[in-house]
Amino acid sequence: MHRVLLVAPVPTQPNTTGASARVRHMAEGLLSLGHEVDFLHLQQPLWVSDTALRQYWGDHLHVFRGLSPASCVGRGRRKLLRLTAKTFHLNLPVDSYFDPASARYLRELLARRPFDVVIVSYVFYSRLLESVPARVLKLIDTHDVFSDRYRLYRAHGQSGEFFSTGREEEGKALDRADAVLAIQGWDAGHFRSLSRTPVAVVGHLAPPVEFIGAGSAPTAPAMLFVGGSMGINVHGVTWFIRHVLPIVRRQVPDAELWLVGGIGRRVRTTARGVRRLGFVGALGDLYRRAAVVINPQQFGTGLSIKSVDALLHGRPLVATASGGRGLEDGAGTAFLQAGSAEEFAQLLVEVLRDPARGAALAERAAEFACRYHERNLKALSDVVNGGMTGRALQP
Repeated sequence: MHRVLLVAPVPTQPNTTGASARVRHMAEGLLSLGHEVDFLHLQQPLWVSDTALRQYWGDHLHVFRGLSPASCVGRGRRKLLRLTAKTFHLNLPVDSYFDPASARYLRELLARRPFDVVIVSYVFYSRLLESVPARVLKLIDTHDVFSDRYRLYRAHGQSGEFFSTGREEEGKALDRADAVLAIQGWDAGHFRSLSRTPVAVVGHLAPPVEFIGAGSAPTAPAMLFVGGSMGINVHGVTWFIRHVLPIVRRQVPDAELWLVGGIGRRVRTTARGVRRLGFVGALGDLYRRAAVVINPQQFGTGLSIKSVDALLHGRPLVATASGGRGLEDGAGTAFLQAGSAEEFAQLLVEVLRDPARGAALAERAAEFACRYHERNLKALSDVVNGGMTGRALQP
């Protein structure tokens, strides 16, 4: 058993999604492996309630707020720099998000409470690892690739989102760690081209939802999309509504597209058959009611978590190549993958018209999800125990 400190700028408690869910599921995975886990929250908003976090983490929670005058000035400068980079499609230095006061806080925490492993989320917080003693295993959970990320957005007519840096800068960040966690295989290959730091593939760590077989039969000819308001999602759903939905509805007139999450606020359409369900607490019920889950993303990086979530719920999934990235070994068996709008529509029509095919696909999805989870949990165990570095940690 090791004492592990997770460091991330996102809140981690039940019902969180995206990067927050990644950190939470990693914590739960580590706990299931017998490790003790603490969480250091690098809080971004100046004023926000910690109540939910404290209820979830108890005395294993640590919060850095950065409220000193120097931190507030630095925060303003960093926000201006990020806004400029997003507006003009620029790369940023990898340490653009770094607040020196957070390093002081981490050093003080490590002096009070010894840890065996420190896992920092994102390359742009990697400088924190310079404050970690040499005896401690230092890991970066990358979440995504950020080298020249702005180019990908620009190529698809999208404004930059989040963060983009240069290859040398990303490599510099990776060099600070003893080992690196990549969320999927392509990312791992990219990181190995930038740094000699060992890289392990640790995908989405959410556990599979209990598969209920025939009890999961859909109640509506609905195509479900669950996602936030990010530009990548808006771009993909808009493409689907324009180029795929009309073909599907010509052959299955009562078919509907259900939009769940923040995506409904951003997609502008008057197309028939589109229902905006907003934020839904009981997602499991919606997954069971819908006939098929879709992921029409046209571009992206990292792992498409929404595709993984569909498989974890044991649901039929139809995705684009981008929507299936990181899950290539399940394409054609655990889920269906389309290379064009016409093929996407035809696959959906076949699933909507043939419940037996949907049920068989759902069963294969559930089987794949179990194998996927076990593989990722083992990979996490290996790297945390020092297997990637040759530094076997003593329990």
